[in-house]
This record gives sequence, C-alpha cells and structure tokens, in this order.
Amino acid sequence: MWAHSYAPTAALGEVAPVGPFAWYLTNTRREFEFLVFDLDRGRGDVERDADELMSVLETADIGYLVCVSGPARGLHIWVPIEPVAAAAVRALARAAARRWPSLDISPLTNARTGCVRPPGAPHRHGGISVPVAEWVPITPEATAAALSERNPAEAIERLAVLLDADALGGEQIEADAVRTIETTPEGLRLAGRRHPVDIAELLATVPEPGAGHAHLARILVRLALARWSATETGRMLETNLQAPGLVHLRRQGGARSRHRGPGERAALISRQWERAVAYAATLRPPAAPVDGAQDDDAEQQNAPTDGWDVRLATVVPLVEGVRAAIAAEPGRWSTQAGPSDRRALEYVLELALEAVTDEIEVDCRRLALATGMGRSTAARALGRLCLDEWLALAAPGEGQRAHRYRVLPQALEDAAGTAVTKEACEPVVQGGTQGNPPPGGAVPRHRAARELHRESLSARRAILSHDVFAHPSPARGQAGLGRHVAVTAVALSTGLYKVNDLVRVTGYSPRTVRRHLETLKGHQLARQSPRPAPAAWRRTPTRLDTVAARIGAAGTRERRHRAYAIERDTYAWWLAELGWMRTKGKRRRPLGPDQTRLVLAGLPRWSNRDRYPRDHTGRADHRAARLDLEMQRLAATA
Repeated sequence: MWAHSYAPTAALGEVAPVGPFAWYLTNTRREFEFLVFDLDRGRGDVERDADELMSVLETADIGYLVCVSGPARGLHIWVPIEPVAAAAVRALARAAARRWPSLDISPLTNARTGCVRPPGAPHRHGGISVPVAEWVPITPEATAAALSERNPAEAIERLAVLLDADALGGEQIEADAVRTIETTPEGLRLAGRRHPVDIAELLATVPEPGAGHAHLARILVRLALARWSATETGRMLETNLQAPGLVHLRRQGGARSRHRGPGERAALISRQWERAVAYAATLRPPAAPVDGAQDDDAEQQNAPTDGWDVRLATVVPLVEGVRAAIAAEPGRWSTQAGPSDRRALEYVLELALEAVTDEIEVDCRRLALATGMGRSTAARALGRLCLDEWLALAAPGEGQRAHRYRVLPQALEDAAGTAVTKEACEPVVQGGTQGNPPPGGAVPRHRAARELHRESLSARRAILSHDVFAHPSPARGQAGLGRHVAVTAVALSTGLYKVNDLVRVTGYSPRTVRRHLETLKGHQLARQSPRPAPAAWRRTPTRLDTVAARIGAAGTRERRHRAYAIERDTYAWWLAELGWMRTKGKRRRPLGPDQTRLVLAGLPRWSNRDRYPRDHTGRADHRAARLDLEMQRLAATA
C-alpha cells in the first residue's frame, strides 16, 4: 500500500514507480537544484497568480515548465537552476508568497525534506502531474529537455530583484516569522494568548471534490492563528466530525472511498497540525508596525474580525436572556418531552456562542449525536421549540444542507411584572455597515461571559448526552437510566444537595426527585448523607463509563454514529443518482481492471459515483444501498 509519508526514500532508476512518488529539490549538500512554485487552489486564485508568476519569470529570462497536478488541478511551475544556497531560496520563496497568496512555500523553505511530485507522477487521489505548454500536454522528451536546461545563478538574481527579495537582510528574513512556535504538554501552538475564532462557515461549507485536504488546512490555519493547541483542536474536530467541511478527515481519498478510523484521524490531525502551525507562524499581521514587532493584544485588535466584537455584543446578551428564560420556567422542561427540548435548545445556544451568530444551521442527526438523543426525537424537539417561539426557521434545508434556525429573544418580567425583552435593555446601534462597536470595557466582559456560558453548556451536555442516560427501550435492546434521571444528575453535579433545591431547579415534584435520587444511589452515582442531615445528597466519584458498561448502555452513541453515517452516505448517493437521472446525454465511465474510483473536480457528482442499486422492477433499492455502504465500511475497518 502506498502511504502518504515522506519517511521512505529510494534512488530512482530508469523506470518510474507505479505509485505516487516525489523528488527532493536539493542535492546532498542541501543546495536547491529546482525551484518549484506550488500553486494550490485551496489558497487563492491559481490562474491569476500563475499568469503573474510566469510573466515575472519571462521578464527575468528564466526558463520554466508548467505541470497541471492532481484531481484539484493545482499548478506546479518547475524552474531548473544551478545549485543555490537554501537561505537564498528561502528568502526568494517568502518574497514570492507575499505577492501570490496561492503559493505553498513549504517545499522551498525546507532544505532537508522539501520535495514535490515530478512530471508524470501519479497523485494519491487520482490523476497525474501533466506537463503542458500553452496548456496543451507535451511529450516526455520535451519535458526532459525543459528540466535539463538549468537556469544560471544570474537569472535567479534577476528574479530576486524583481521580487524585492535581494534587499532582504537576515533580520528582515527572520522578521517574516513574526510568531513564535512553542512546544507545550498539549502539543505545538503559536505563542500568545488564545482568542476566539469563527470557523462555523468553514465547517458548514462542502469542499469541492479533491479539495477536502485544502479545506481542512484552511480550518487548521485559522485555529493556529487563534493560538489553539493541538489537543483542543483535535477535540473540536472530533466533536464536529460530521460537519460537511471535514469530509477529508472522515474519508480517505474521496466520497466513495474508505472511512478513516480514530487512530488514522488522530495521525492526520497531528501531521497536518504541524504544517498549519508552521505556515501560520510565517504569516505577517495585517497591520504590523514598520519594525515588524507587534504584541498579541495589538495583533488581535488590528486583525480583521468581520465585526466580531459587534456580533459578540449581540449574541452574548441574547444567549444570557434565553438561558435566564430557561431557568425561570423549570416546569416547561419537566414534561415528558421537556428534557429533550432543553437539550436541543442549549446545544443550539452552544453553537451560537461558538459561531458568534444568532442563526445556526443544524441537522437532526448532528443534534442527536451531540446531545445523546435519537434523530427522530431531535427533529421533534426542534419542531416544538419553533412552535413555542424559542427558535425560528430562518431557511429550510435543501439537498444535503440542513435547516437554519434563528435564536429568538425571550421576554422576562421585571419587578413590576411587566414583560421586557433583552433587546430593550441594550443601547440602539446605529450607523455603519456593521453597526457601532461596543464600548471598550464591554468587549472583555462579553468575551469572558461567552467562555463561561460555553463551559457551562458543555459541562451540562457532557453529562446529559452520556450513554448511561440513554432512553431505555427493551424492545430494541437499549439500556439506560433515561433523560429525566439525567436532569436530576446534572442538578446534583452543580452543588445542590437538598431535595427542595433540586425540586426548584428541575421542576419535578419532590416525589419524582427522590425517585431519581434513589435510582442514582442504586447505581452508586449518588449517596445520602448520614444523620443528622438525612435529606442531603452528594455525588459519588463513580465514573459514568463504569455504570454504562455495567447496565449494558455503553456504545449507544457510537452505534448511532455509525448508523447515521450510513444514512448520510446513502442520501448523498441517492442525490447523485437523481443528478444522473435528470441529465441528458449522461454516461458513466466504466472502471477498468485494477482501477479505483477517480474523483475529478468540476464534474457532476453522478459521474463520480457507482450506479445506485435497483430491485427486479428497476426501482431504487435503498435497503441494498445501505447494505452496500455498510459492507464497504466493514471492509475498510477490518
């Protein structure tokens, strides 16, 4: 099996390997013999950058070779040169990166392991690196001739002058790395204070076929710039694993390829995180002073935030008002469906704080996996919250896009019994395309409040969604203590230990609360204090995982996760089949012997899919489609 690894090396003979391989750009003395400008579509406008780059190369009288690389059709521009010192190439690469955003300079800044797939080398996701002239493929003989004509050192000096790289001294070169990478117990991260980052739009965006790795890189770089650590990045990605933007993290090689296991996902995140941190460390702040020095606070203030503070000043009070309304109506959440409704609402609030917006796109399966409910229960909960005007349907879902919900402000009563909304207490924002920014002192307060609410909601969800509190269903062989017992367990975990206090918070009757406490006591999750305080209860240090394994509830969420993944894949397959059925002049490309499915960018989805299963009458067989995907998943994890 061909692994995506740079560890193994070998000398190339006259016959090229049949699998993906790459060339080192340096010789044994760590001097560069090739300059390769790698233009990645995930970083910017490749066509524009390529035209400008080739124009500069021609102005400097430099010969080059253009290769169209991989299924995403990125560009590799090869420049054969006489041996040049690594420091000079590094300065040249950084000067070029400031001019062309789509340029990946990692091969040119690492003299030890920098390598690129040569012309004709296959891509691990399909396709090969095709050398072209005037965008028309050329012969191997013409390719070899172009790579054998090395440009002299004087030509590289002319290029450095055109890119203003010749004026870069040692201090200026080091000033490009304006952020320091530090090694912590939680992995690599950029030095500085961690600050919020909005990646909700990136997570909700479905990347183009073959560009999933570039989309994942954008997410990681955004997190690295926000000073996140490797551990919390991995935890966040695993929590949002089913997000459309993380398809490359879920699957290896495309929409119909095998799923990645937990170990493979962790290795991928670790490998890509190191690259993302290294790349983020070279990015200059948008408003850096002339001397290149800038502290974290100034960088955070000058960085473009798209109205982050303005949105924060709107969302945090909104969430505070909704949470206050939730706490003011405990009876609303003690009904038969009340706990499910509250779980759904609080998860939407958690997403609103994460994205700093009052509109959240969430599907019932994602909600179910995050809160420990079934998908049908989650869908009904969202419907009831809309009927009760806690949420409003902002935009209906279409295709694989989920419904978008808006969090509605809730009315509270003042001391005189008059209903007032949270917005009525806030100053009116006027002027500007994004509104007036909040006062300077309010920004730290809103950020601190946001973190407190996120931690509180996450802590509640960690208990409520645990397998031990799954809804018991003997008919399905599903064990659990139930969602109502979970509400009492969460209240007990907050420090309340009197039955009357638990009644006030949960909305249950004293008899129901005592029954819940006895259930928790029977499973060693709570204990009653001895006399003289027989009504006092305490949590025990017993782990929830231990109890879940004992009662047979362990693995409930994992089974749902696998089932929902199959359902998503089946639905995506069926949508692709519908696209094929509605297309005139359609034709699927049959696979040859020993070939795998090749996902090509720009083609309709049905062209990258197998034929959907049909029964003997010619109708779509959804059961067979699910079975097919289940067998593929089992084969991938075997």
